[in-house]
Amino acid sequence: MQPAARPVASGVSSADPVLMLGAGLNGPDDVLQVSDGSVLVGEHGDGHISRISPDGTLARLPQVVPEAEGIAQIAGVTYIADQFNARVVALTDTGVRTVLQLTPVASGENLDGIASDGVRLIVPDSPHSTLLVVDTSGSILRRVGGFRRPAGVSLGSGGAYLVADENAGAVYSVGSSGGPQRLFGGLPGVDDAVQDVPGNNHVFAILPAAGRLIDLTSGETVASGLKNPQGLDFDGAGNLIVAESDNGRLDLVVRHFALEAPTGTVQLVAGQSVCLGILRAPGDTEAVSVDAASNAGYDGTPTTANVVEVQPDPCLVAVCTATISVHGSAGPVFAQFSYRD
Repeated sequence: MQPAARPVASGVSSADPVLMLGAGLNGPDDVLQVSDGSVLVGEHGDGHISRISPDGTLARLPQVVPEAEGIAQIAGVTYIADQFNARVVALTDTGVRTVLQLTPVASGENLDGIASDGVRLIVPDSPHSTLLVVDTSGSILRRVGGFRRPAGVSLGSGGAYLVADENAGAVYSVGSSGGPQRLFGGLPGVDDAVQDVPGNNHVFAILPAAGRLIDLTSGETVASGLKNPQGLDFDGAGNLIVAESDNGRLDLVVRHFALEAPTGTVQLVAGQSVCLGILRAPGDTEAVSVDAASNAGYDGTPTTANVVEVQPDPCLVAVCTATISVHGSAGPVFAQFSYRD
C-alpha cells in the first residue's frame, strides 16, 4: 500500500521540501514539539492553545490564554506566556495558574517567547529589555540586561540561552554568568532563533517582515515567501517547524527526513501490512529504523530506502489507530494512521 503524501505548504520557496503540518489556526505564534511528536501552538488571535497530532489532527485545549505567545514544559507542566496580561501561567486541570506577573506597558507589547532548560523557565521581559531566569514557583533567580527588546529565547549549545532581540536586529548568547554576547546582527525584526543538535550547531532564525527563515551560520536563506513567521522549533529529526501567522498554519521544512502515512481510515484485509513513506531532503541518505510502535508490529532493521513497513494488530473496535516512531541520526519522528479490519 502506498502512503498518501502530506500536503505541500504552498507559496513557500525552499530547496528542501516544505510540508503543511496543520491549518485553520487563528494567528499561530510560538510552537513547541513535545515528546509524543505532537506540536503545541499558541493562537495569538483568540488565546487558544492547540495540539497538532502526528496525523495532522488539530485539537484545542480547554484553557484559554489571551494573546498566547511562548510555550515551555517542565516535568509535564505546560507554561504559556500571556502577552495581554504580561504574565506566565501554568496550565492546570481546571484552568490556569499565574506563575510570574510582570509589569505591563501601555502598548500591550509585553513578554513574548519563553523557553525552559528542563528545570527553570527562561522569560524575556521584552518591553523592559531584560531576560529572567525563573523557577517554577515564580521566583526570579537571575536577571540579565543589555538587550533592546528580547523577543524569543531557546536553549542553545552547551546550555547557553539563545536570544533573538527584535529591536536590536541581533541574536545573542547568554551563558551561565555575565551579559549577552552578540552572535549575529543585521537581522531586522528577528523574532525567534534556535540552534541545531551538537555536531551541526547551526543557528536558524526567522524574520517576520521579510518572510524568511535563515541559516545564520552559513548565511543561506532556508525558506522565503513565509507569511509573517512567528514561531520556530525543531522536530525530532532536526527538521524545522515554522508558524505562519498570517496564513494560519504550521509548516515543516524537511532538512533531513519526514514520514508520510496513509490518510483517512485504511481498510485492511487479513495479514495486510501498511507502508509509510520516508520523504528525504535532497542529499539525505541516512539509515533510519522503526524503533517503536503502538498497535503494530515492525522490523527494526535500519534502512536507507524511502519506505518502511509495519503490520497493524487486529482491530477489535470500529476504528483503531497506530502510532509509529522512526529514528534517524538526530532523533525520532512520529506518524499515525487509522485502520479497520
